[in-house]
Amino acid sequence: MLFFALLACVPDPEPVSLCPAYSGLTAAGRTWEYGVFADGSTSSRHLDALGAEVVTVSGPDWAATYLCDADGLWIVTRTATLPDRTARWEYDPPGLEMPAVLEPGVAWTADAAWWYSDSLGTTRTQSSSTQFDVVTTSHSNVTAGAFDTLEVHVLGGDAGSDTRHYADGIGLVLSDSAQLVAVDM
Repeated sequence: MLFFALLACVPDPEPVSLCPAYSGLTAAGRTWEYGVFADGSTSSRHLDALGAEVVTVSGPDWAATYLCDADGLWIVTRTATLPDRTARWEYDPPGLEMPAVLEPGVAWTADAAWWYSDSLGTTRTQSSSTQFDVVTTSHSNVTAGAFDTLEVHVLGGDAGSDTRHYADGIGLVLSDSAQLVAVDM
């Protein structure tokens, strides 16, 4: 009987994230703060909920839900509070944000389709295609520290074109528009 009583006192283990290590979505409660180059402002995001497969990330006026599986990180929904409305994007099927394995030479195309709706009554279906290429390993020095990173070139979609640097276990540390200034592990 004592054995079963002791088992009842053992806390449930933290869920093991299936998210790619380079996404940084591996520890609940983590917060990232970015410095925006264009205007000197800062932007933050927080890992609100981490399950074995479902992850919720938010910023001051937005939230996103992702699915992580053996194939990678997939965006499912995104909501945002805009100056004149609240908007929601529902991806069907979910859009691939990052494959499970990230290394130089890996390339993928994120063909995403979503249904958009907002509090003004606007609804529409949209789609985009974004090409990602992991071109090399690099070393990135940013305000938050020095990191060994993978350099990813992005073309298309909302980004237009961008170069992003991802650190294993941290996530995005540098892009053409912002740099990591702090991460709370």
